[in-house]
Amino acid sequence: MKKITFYALTLFMSLTAGTAFAQSTAQQNLDNAIGMAENIKQDTPVAKNAAVQLAKQIVLLNAPNAQQFYDAMFVQVASIQNNADDVDYFVNEARIASQNAFTTAGVNAITADLVNLNDLLIGLTYQINDALQANDNNTALNLIPNVKNVLDLQNSTTDNLIAEINAIASAIKTYNVCIQLVDHLGNPVYYTDLHGYYAHNDATNAYITPERDENCFYNLAPGTYTFDSHDGYFSGTSPATVTLSDSLVNANGVIIVNLVYWSE
Repeated sequence: MKKITFYALTLFMSLTAGTAFAQSTAQQNLDNAIGMAENIKQDTPVAKNAAVQLAKQIVLLNAPNAQQFYDAMFVQVASIQNNADDVDYFVNEARIASQNAFTTAGVNAITADLVNLNDLLIGLTYQINDALQANDNNTALNLIPNVKNVLDLQNSTTDNLIAEINAIASAIKTYNVCIQLVDHLGNPVYYTDLHGYYAHNDATNAYITPERDENCFYNLAPGTYTFDSHDGYFSGTSPATVTLSDSLVNANGVIIVNLVYWSE
């Protein structure tokens, strides 16, 4: 039986256009969501610096710039609101596109916490602004640590948000694996009488056979697998155990597993 071991590689884009593209779209949307969360990580220190600056203006200069502080806090509020909304949007788009189901509940809960912290920040900003307008610098100064605490909470909550999105990305990630036969010198082998291939998930003890192409496995979950063939009349292969990882993926989006072919 003629075995063209690179068959799946030459037709990979067309044969996997559905599931592969869907998973790629899902991962891209999750990457976008992480980007929105990282915007918050960049903006929050700016707001905290504005709070520190106001304290210096009160203590050292006795000339606080109320408008400068007010504007900086509402830039932060807008950043939280807009980026939190964008995170929810992109994560939901990933959920729709993904071939592997997941819930957005954890992400939505964290973005809601971020927005709720905005309410605290707005309240403190108004209190500080009112105090400064009344020339009550001491009250304003005493409230600034509360502002920094809220900003620190927004920063740490954003860390939790990024971790939650990364956890989803890891959970839905899949790999495409194609078998290549080689001889004991590593040269490709194209003609065999093997009766197909299988993959054994070493963690779940499940056996998987190719669904479409006789030598390729699509959308395998992360993990360690042992790949082998069903012996032919006078031939077989040596098994290969592989832990699937991004570092093994080639330019075509495939992990190639070499099985050493033997024939009597």
